[in-house]
Amino acid sequence: MMARSALVQRDRASDTGRCPSRPGLPLMPQPAPSASAEHFEKVLKGLRACVPSDPLEAALVRHQLRGMSARERVPLVAIRQLVEELAQQQQDPWLLVRAFSHLDYSAAFLATTYLGNARTLRDAIQLSQRYLDQNSGLATLSLEQSGPLASIIVTPNAQVSASDQQLVAMLYGVLRTCQGLGLQQASAGIAAMPEQALAACRQLLRIPVTRLDGALRVELHFPALELARALNANQPNIARLARRERQLIRNRANHRWSESVQLLLGALLPRGETRLSRCASLLAVAPRTLQRHLTAEQQPFNELLSTVRRQLCLEYLRDGHRDDTLALLLGYRQTSQFYRQFRLWFDCSPSQLRTRLAPETPTTTTTRGRIHAPPHPAPYPAPALGSHRERC
Repeated sequence: MMARSALVQRDRASDTGRCPSRPGLPLMPQPAPSASAEHFEKVLKGLRACVPSDPLEAALVRHQLRGMSARERVPLVAIRQLVEELAQQQQDPWLLVRAFSHLDYSAAFLATTYLGNARTLRDAIQLSQRYLDQNSGLATLSLEQSGPLASIIVTPNAQVSASDQQLVAMLYGVLRTCQGLGLQQASAGIAAMPEQALAACRQLLRIPVTRLDGALRVELHFPALELARALNANQPNIARLARRERQLIRNRANHRWSESVQLLLGALLPRGETRLSRCASLLAVAPRTLQRHLTAEQQPFNELLSTVRRQLCLEYLRDGHRDDTLALLLGYRQTSQFYRQFRLWFDCSPSQLRTRLAPETPTTTTTRGRIHAPPHPAPYPAPALGSHRERC
């Protein structure tokens, strides 16, 4: 009985994220906010373009940041102290922003990262939100939409005393990434910074910057229509996506395996890959192990496959793809298989659904030479839906 009680206590502790403790003993401290070694290397790459080698190397030694392993997390407080010292030496209060300006934000480079799996700008932002904490615990990203305006909001972590230049550098990185993905119209809003800082940000960001009320944060504003703009990703970078998901699995106590599977399927289907074993291989687990996790979440693989196919089908249908192309993009070997499943989903043919969607689907529009896809897919209530089950 005592052993069972101990197990229950341990399970409850794991659910809450706390370590079990005996009466009178303090809880184990939470790890300090940190950044990945990969993220720190990018910071260093930018700093090396702005700071002479000798002062930079000496500062790295002083702050014990030299020769860290690739698996080590770097304390954010150490990064801030390093940047502040170098900024003072260089007499440049915005040194980190200038350092970030030397990084690669080109479309060709972004296509080699996990962002190469994004079909729209909205997808890219959501992937960035999902993996942000892997890169750095400095702040959180949120996406809000109000009428014709969309906003990416960067809010500093309450546990981190983020400096102004750290937050503006993060905003700069978000802006340049979105521009690399094709965004052309944008403005920024900054709260709780002096007017002198706002004036500097207008020069650094090269976009309009306004003052915001409220707590410290930075925001990127752009037309909401941009969220649905189709990205020109020729081939999804599945290896990068799978690597990110494996990192999440290692670091999250209550990871949702079904979310990982759905993300992978979205990239695998255009390649005609629909097997659970392929997802398991990418997540570095045995097929039976993955099946067991999905069963525990009450998310059978075949239902996840059907859900992803149905969602993508609506998205591709709105993009104007022909029936044979739809079948290939959804991983069907034969168009006849696609037609049968389509009728189970929507109780009509693809041409009939196109007719029903036409009055409610905005015409594809162009903003400054950029073609925009129709809005991000949402469950469409008009057609009578059939079963979501299907065979692989």
